[in-house]
Amino acid sequence: MAVRERKKFREMGFDEKMGFISEINPGFSDASKETMRNWSSAAVPEAENHVTYQKTGVGIIPGILVNGKRYTPTMGTEEASVVAGASNAAKMAGKRGGFRASVEDIMTTTGQIEVVKIPAEKIEEAKLEIERNEKRLIEMGNEATPNLVAAGGRILSITPRVIETRMGPQLIINFEADCKDAMGAAATSKMAQGMSPEIEKLTGGEVIVMGKVISNLMLGRMVTVDATFDKESLALKKEINGKMVEISGEEMVERICYTSAWGEADQFRATTHNKGIMNGIDAVGLALGQDTRALESAAHSYAAFGRPYTSLSYFEKDANGDLHGHLEVPIPLGLVGGATAINEQVKANIEATGCKNVPELAMLIGSVGLAQNLAALRMLVGEGVTSGHGSLHRKRVEEAEKLKRAR
Repeated sequence: MAVRERKKFREMGFDEKMGFISEINPGFSDASKETMRNWSSAAVPEAENHVTYQKTGVGIIPGILVNGKRYTPTMGTEEASVVAGASNAAKMAGKRGGFRASVEDIMTTTGQIEVVKIPAEKIEEAKLEIERNEKRLIEMGNEATPNLVAAGGRILSITPRVIETRMGPQLIINFEADCKDAMGAAATSKMAQGMSPEIEKLTGGEVIVMGKVISNLMLGRMVTVDATFDKESLALKKEINGKMVEISGEEMVERICYTSAWGEADQFRATTHNKGIMNGIDAVGLALGQDTRALESAAHSYAAFGRPYTSLSYFEKDANGDLHGHLEVPIPLGLVGGATAINEQVKANIEATGCKNVPELAMLIGSVGLAQNLAALRMLVGEGVTSGHGSLHRKRVEEAEKLKRAR
């Protein structure tokens, strides 16, 4: 008896899709399934000056392998090609073991305190005073966040720096805090408030209220992802504009390597290269109620950190002739507070991923970013943006027009 081939995810009915997610993620609850079923309800707080709600389609990658575990990440995006491309790239990487991702042992949030009005001749001594009193300042900052400390969080280190500005020299105090599964904006603000009076005494300067903030360039939240994409899967054979286009896997590997090198060397290209990465990262972030502006600012700032702006990833041919991709990017996230606490749809989307904590989620999101990056490059050097992305966009427009006519 012939074995019946399983339906593609996009061809499944709603219950079948929910069953698919549950197979990969057994913890996906009936309540979350029902939330997804009732997507038309607006079970979220109203916006300031509220007028209406805006909906974005949410799709999934039907099984992406990261560090040996399969996930079903949700993606919120209006671009069908983003979900389709990332899903296809995830399938390619799966043939060579999937994505291999890592994060720091402790993912930290960077807080900053700005100290002004220190005379130029005394500012170096003020810096030394902060270094000499680091332990006491850390204790004071931790005392300001007892709930976080009880959960295992704390300030780990303090680093004072002298910078020159058009308003004169300033003492900037960076501190790294373990905020557990929170983004850490509120916690680091409290920590800074706890340390600021003592900092003013030690330095003779003034800590202005708005000078106690987090930095979205969180180097303590770096995610590194590697993957190998099977060259045979990269091959392209497709009719485009009435003409059959064939590109071998070997040639596709070479084309992607050339284009990757272009992005490393040219800021104009690197900006768009990195947008391809962020198409994946932001889509997952949006579905999971994350601050996508923070994700964007962290990534693009890191692309120019201590160097001319460059691409966040690179691709090269490995010893077997397959394509190896490597990505490094800071991914600031939170699973405590914000939309994750008040939006039932966001809660359901998070549960669907199967992730239990911020480090696991960061590695998954980074992997989706590299997958979408590869998909965008393959489209660019293969069938072209017009034929690939454009055809899917036109299909969505046609479907929308049919729905209008049916009403």
